[in-house]
Amino acid sequence: MSAMKVKLTEKILTILLLLIAVGALTIHPAQEVSMSTLGGDKLDTLFNIVSYLILFYFLISYWKGFIYVATRSPLEFLLLAIVIFSILWSEDVHSSLIYIKGLIRIYLIAIYLAMRYSLREQMRLIAWALGAAALLSMIFSAFIPGYIHKSPELLDMWSGIYGHKNELGYMMNWSAGVFLHLALSSYRYRWLMWALCGLSICLIILTRSTTSLAILLAMILLLPFYQSFRKTNYKLQVIMITSALMFLIIFSMLLINNAETIVGTSGKDLTLNGRSDLWELVMPKVLERPWLGYGYSAFWTSNAASKLRATYDWASNAHNGFLELLLELGFLGFLTFAVGFIRFFVMALTRIVSVAKKPEDYWPMQILVLIVIVNFSEARLLTPGWNWLMYVTTSLSLTLSYQRTPIFK
Repeated sequence: MSAMKVKLTEKILTILLLLIAVGALTIHPAQEVSMSTLGGDKLDTLFNIVSYLILFYFLISYWKGFIYVATRSPLEFLLLAIVIFSILWSEDVHSSLIYIKGLIRIYLIAIYLAMRYSLREQMRLIAWALGAAALLSMIFSAFIPGYIHKSPELLDMWSGIYGHKNELGYMMNWSAGVFLHLALSSYRYRWLMWALCGLSICLIILTRSTTSLAILLAMILLLPFYQSFRKTNYKLQVIMITSALMFLIIFSMLLINNAETIVGTSGKDLTLNGRSDLWELVMPKVLERPWLGYGYSAFWTSNAASKLRATYDWASNAHNGFLELLLELGFLGFLTFAVGFIRFFVMALTRIVSVAKKPEDYWPMQILVLIVIVNFSEARLLTPGWNWLMYVTTSLSLTLSYQRTPIFK
């Protein structure tokens, strides 16, 4: 990707867009205190309108670039097309339409970021948003009542500005990861990068989220592996990285599934326990509509899920991103995603082997590690949120960087 100067005003608008996307401006108390954001639904709506206006401005300003990027990496947009067309067979059209709108916005933001900023520039921009989220989470949970869980099963676990300890832990994984890689790569403001990385890790610990700890451990343990890959031949590199990833995924699954034994807690967090029983009931539902699924975001609010909801009243999703994708879009959607995922993996691996000069160049592979591990216990795949924004943006950015074609305005 060619170097591109971006005006300060545009960077400020980009950071504002990312602050909204990361949830730093829509502050949630602990979910048992209130399900509404600080300032109420009107403020939440206002930030949504602001994000659409900024995105519309970018779309008008760089419409040729949007078209160009969309045509460079067709797999992501084939998946989006399947999502949109799933309205035709959706079990809950209303729910599908609501979430499809959010997903289209995520794709447009991803295109914009990939078009206007290199991967290294993106890391610094998202660091602003994630750093703000970490600081606000520390302030609200430490000093303001209502931002630490009080319910018996989650007692004294921090929820920060996200309303639930798992959401805080998950977002702080992104924050710790970004600041860790920037601290190891940059000499400028290194002390600040380490401080914000440490703050993010402290917040992960205070959430007591085992999944988040597993992700953090995986990202840290992989760093020396990445460094060693650059010093060996290509075949050995592929074997080493594949083995390392498989080991860490298996290790993380064991850690997650035995969370209560490991940490010695007595209560059950429903996002971690009872999943295998739920999955046993979900699989037959997948096989009832194997090719196209039940429609995007349409299964759990439909009559098809009534027995599952009656058995597991806490289950609003499959608590596994890959199963959720099969439920919604069937094998057609799943295989489209899988091909794109493999392509992403190959590009991220090639970046480590052939391009990497600093630890920040390992970040695309770390994104895949984070996404894979978290989706074993939570359904965060193909949702209109931060997870999918980072996946699509990075995939598009890798594609553009390897094609080495200038992007016009």
